[in-house]
Amino acid sequence: MGRKKSFNTDDVLSQIGQIFIKKGYNGTSLDDIVECTGLLRGSLYATFGSKQGMFISALKLSLERSNNQLKWGLLIVAMLEVTSRNKKVYDIVQAWYVEHQNEKIAEKIGLELLKHSGLIE
Repeated sequence: MGRKKSFNTDDVLSQIGQIFIKKGYNGTSLDDIVECTGLLRGSLYATFGSKQGMFISALKLSLERSNNQLKWGLLIVAMLEVTSRNKKVYDIVQAWYVEHQNEKIAEKIGLELLKHSGLIE
């Protein structure tokens, strides 16, 4: 019988989301995720299945919560690196976009991209 999970999934996903924002999807290794969360590879794989599963879980959580920094950062990473190659991530981002397109979302994305790149505060 396996050991019971002893970590807060939402907290771990926030940590994982931050590392994806900092290093990008392609630049983030499993070693980076292990280091930032303090969890073992087995625990991460058992909970999320894969690096992709970790990204998708962090993205979904960020879109459900009001943490704007995490939401915008992960949306930018998703749009720049993941949606063109991953249908599931594409569908998540597209559904979010359709739901929020009346909120001048393109302008907000542009502003957040400028912030993400460090060009503005």
